[in-house]
Amino acid sequence: MSEDEKAKKGKTQAGIRVIAAQARSIADSRRGKAEGRVVIAVFGEDRPGIMAGVTAVLSRQSANILDVNQTIMSDLFTMVMLVDIKGIHESFAALKADLEEHGSREGLSIIVQHEEIFKAMHRI
Repeated sequence: MSEDEKAKKGKTQAGIRVIAAQARSIADSRRGKAEGRVVIAVFGEDRPGIMAGVTAVLSRQSANILDVNQTIMSDLFTMVMLVDIKGIHESFAALKADLEEHGSREGLSIIVQHEEIFKAMHRI
């Protein structure tokens, strides 16, 4: 290999390393950041404060509630929420863990899914 070819190959490899480093940096900056919307389902024995407790968790994270459907069936509380999580302080996983921990403390079943997954699971 000639000196010119070696120099050209060295420049190409250096360029590839720079592009790879930039791609890693972008991926690292996006990793853990929440994007999009989630569907949150809450079930449990009806009592005062269920909605207030769940919305307090969302408020602490700065999640934006887009839609809520809540029903009482006999003594069973059911609520489904559509929530925008683009502006939350932590990751989707952290929000999900916070909600599940709240549910465990309060005797509620709380299910949190990305909207895309929810829709894919419920296609006919």
